[in-house]
Amino acid sequence: MKVFALLCTLVLPSYSYLYPGTRSTIINRLRLDNKYPHSPNYYEQYIKRLNSKNVTDRESVLFGNDNQENAITTIDQFMNRINNTIPSNRNNTSNQNQTSAPGTIRIQIGRTLTGGIVIRKYITDKDGVETVDSTTTDNTDSDDDDDDGYDGDDDSDVFRRFSQYNRNNRNSKSKKSDHFEVITNTGLSFKDVGGYENVKSELEQCVDLLQNHTKYQKYNVRVPRGLIFEGPPGNGKTFLAKALAGECKISFIAVSGSEFQDKYVGVGSSKVRELFALANKNAPCIIFIDEIDALGRRRSSDGELSSSERDSTLNELLVAMDGFKNATGVFVVGATNRADLLDTALTRPGRIDKRIFIGNPDTKTREAILRIHLRGKPHDNTISIDEFVEQTNGFSAAQIENLLNEAMLNALKHNKEWFSRSDIDMVMNKIIAGYQANPMEFTEDLIYRICVHEAGHSIVGFLSKFHAKMKKVVINLSSPKSPGYTIFETKNDALYTRESLFEHLVILISGHIAERIVFNASMTTGASDDIQKSISLATSMANMYGMTSHAIYPSASEKFKTMLDDEIFALLNDAYAQAEYILTHSKDLIIESAKILLKNRILTSDELGDLIDKKHGYLYKLDYENKDSD
Repeated sequence: MKVFALLCTLVLPSYSYLYPGTRSTIINRLRLDNKYPHSPNYYEQYIKRLNSKNVTDRESVLFGNDNQENAITTIDQFMNRINNTIPSNRNNTSNQNQTSAPGTIRIQIGRTLTGGIVIRKYITDKDGVETVDSTTTDNTDSDDDDDDGYDGDDDSDVFRRFSQYNRNNRNSKSKKSDHFEVITNTGLSFKDVGGYENVKSELEQCVDLLQNHTKYQKYNVRVPRGLIFEGPPGNGKTFLAKALAGECKISFIAVSGSEFQDKYVGVGSSKVRELFALANKNAPCIIFIDEIDALGRRRSSDGELSSSERDSTLNELLVAMDGFKNATGVFVVGATNRADLLDTALTRPGRIDKRIFIGNPDTKTREAILRIHLRGKPHDNTISIDEFVEQTNGFSAAQIENLLNEAMLNALKHNKEWFSRSDIDMVMNKIIAGYQANPMEFTEDLIYRICVHEAGHSIVGFLSKFHAKMKKVVINLSSPKSPGYTIFETKNDALYTRESLFEHLVILISGHIAERIVFNASMTTGASDDIQKSISLATSMANMYGMTSHAIYPSASEKFKTMLDDEIFALLNDAYAQAEYILTHSKDLIIESAKILLKNRILTSDELGDLIDKKHGYLYKLDYENKDSD
C-alpha cells in the first residue's frame, strides 16, 4: 500500500486543455479549487471534463527530465523557463483560417519528484496568435490585487496549497465516513439526567475506564468493552448513552440497528467494518447502536437468503468486537427493549460485559424529571409536585415529558399564559382513554346508565381492603375506547396476593351488577369487556398461580381440566356474590353517585368518601365473610 502511494505521488500525469475565456476566468476557477480541494482522482476527472480535446502527457516530470534542482515552484521560474525554450518566431505564427476562432488559454500543470508544481501557460487571442502571458505575481502573501481583479494567492500557490492540503490530511482523524459521522460533543452529561442515580453510579466506572484505561492494565484485569441498556421504551436509554459520551468528553457515533439492513448481499458487513474503522481512527470513542436487536437478533437456521445475510452481518459485528480487544478506547453501547431476542454470542462476557435494566422511573426519578421539564413552563398554584409524582406512577420518562408539554400546549390553545390542574386532567384523560374529535352520540338515558355502571366500580373499589385505592371516575364521551372509566392508584408491587387479585375480580364484576340492581335486571352490553377480563383473571388465578382450594394435577389429565373449570366457576361465583352483597346495601349511594357523575362528568375519591361519611357510614361495617350474622 505504501509503494502504491509513493508511485501515485511520483508519477502524476500532466494535462493540457483548451478553455475559452479570459485569464481572470481561469484564475477564479483555480481559486475555487483552492477553496474546495478535492482528492487527486477527482481533480484529474475535473481537468478532463473542462475540455473534451484534452491531451494527456504522462511524464514523471513535466518539462523533460527535470530533476530536483530544476523544479519549477514559482511563476518567475516558470516565465524564465518559457522565455528560454519558446522559439522567437512562435509569436509570428500564421493566423490563416483562425481569424474567427475565439480566444483560448492552454495550460499544462504537473508535479516534480519532490512535490513541486510546474505550470506551462499559453494564451491564443481571437486572431489565432499564441503568446505567453508574461504577467507575474509575487509568491508571498499580498493585499494588492492584480490586473484581473484576483486578490490573494498566485497561480502556483493555489496548486501548491492544494497539494499540501492532501499531504497534511492524509493521516489525520476522519470525522465522517460514507454512512457514519462522529459527534465530538454531545452537549450532555450526567447532570442533565434527572434521577436514575443507581444507573449513573454504575456508569461512573465506565467513564473512568474510557478516560484512564491505561491505569487498569497493570492490575491484569480485562477492561469491559461494551454494555447494553435494556428496558421498556421511553426511559432515556439513548439519552444516557449520549450523557455517557459527554461525561467522558470523547467521540460518539450513534447508529441504528436497522441501518445495517440492505437489499444487496454484503452491504451490512461492509457497513460494520466501516463503522469500527471510523471508531478506531477517533478513539477513544463510544459506538451507540440503538435497537441493537435489529442487528444482533438470534441467528436462525431456516435457510432463507434474508436470514443468511442478517447472520453474516451479525458475524461481522462479532468479529469486529473481538478485533479491537487489543485496541484501546472503543466502547460499544447497545439499547433494546427486546433483550430476549439477542444472540447469546453477542451478549456473552468479553463482548458485552454489562447489562443494565432501565425500567420506568421510581418516585425520586419521577420528581427529578418533573422538575426538569417544568422549567420554562409557567403554572399556577394548583400544580403540586407531590401529587404529580403520585399521579404519574407507572409512567415512562417520555410520558411524563409529554404530559407536561401537552398541558402547556392546551393552556396556550385557550389563550392562557400558564397551565393549571384542569389542563393536566384533560391531557391525562386523553392518555388513558384516547381521544376522538367527534364525541359519541348517547341519549341522556344511556349516559345515566354509564354513570350507574361506573358508580358500581368506584364504590366497591373504594371499600376494598387489599386492592389499590380508587382515585376518580370519569365520564368521557370523546373516548374511542370507553365512555366511562374508573382510575385506581398504580402499585409497583412485583408480586400480588390472592386477596388483592380476588378483590380486583370483584371490582370487574361490580359494574354489571350495579346496572342489574338499579334497573331491575335491565342491563347494557357495556360490561362485555369487564366480563372477558374477569374470566381471564379467574383462569390465571386457577391455572397459572395455583390459587385454588385443591392440588394441581397434570394439565394433560382430563380430571385436571374438569377440576380447572370448577375452580374458575367457583372464583367467579364467589366474586359475583360478594359484589352483589356490597352493592345491594349501597343502592342509594349508587344513585347519588351516578347523578353527580351525570352532572359533573367526574367523581373523585374525596367526594365519594364525603358521601359515605355523611349518609352511608354503615357501609364501612359490611363483612361479607360473616354476612349471615347481619
